[in-house]
Amino acid sequence: MRKFFSIYASTLILVALFALVFPQKSFTKIKKAKKQTINLHSKKQNLLYQSLIKLKTYLLGFENISFDNISNIHFTSPSKPINIFSNNYLKEKLLNNILLWLGTPYKLAGSSKSGVDCSNFVAQIISKTLSIHFPANAETQSKLFTPIYDLKELTFGDLIFFSGTNRKSKRIGHVGIYLGNGIFAHSSTGRGVIITHISEGYYSERFRFGGRFSKGLLNIVSK
Repeated sequence: MRKFFSIYASTLILVALFALVFPQKSFTKIKKAKKQTINLHSKKQNLLYQSLIKLKTYLLGFENISFDNISNIHFTSPSKPINIFSNNYLKEKLLNNILLWLGTPYKLAGSSKSGVDCSNFVAQIISKTLSIHFPANAETQSKLFTPIYDLKELTFGDLIFFSGTNRKSKRIGHVGIYLGNGIFAHSSTGRGVIITHISEGYYSERFRFGGRFSKGLLNIVSK
């Protein structure tokens, strides 16, 4: 009988220890996951902040922009219309659509807000803004345009094409949407959807040409 109670007591102790240890492990896992979520959230907020700083620094009229007023953006009409995005309605629509995607993580071949690559990001934005079906491949996209080789001639809404990681290659491997004064929106491999100045990294060396949307191009793409 004494042996039985000894075994019984040992079992109770083991059960108690099991109950104490494993909830603690679960709590540790939950705490660790929560910390990772906070870190990811902070990283995303930092990238969004960097993008807004680019707008404030390089484009006139964005000095007071914040995530509280991105839906209330207004532009003044240019004296001489240059492309279809000189239309204020389309210009505001394009930028608002870009801002809604800021912070989306990069995903090769991804086409949603859970993950998107550079050409799919451009395709999503242009398709949504112009109500057309725009192809999702940087090389294909580049062949639709008459090349603009001088960066200084690019205007708001032009697409901007780059080579891939090989700076000497002529093959198009990256694409973004030009906003003006050297900044463009794109899905970066390392940072996701963000606004970048062309002087950052090796973008100026990888720049190949830009492309401008026209009514003629829209007629071709819409067919």
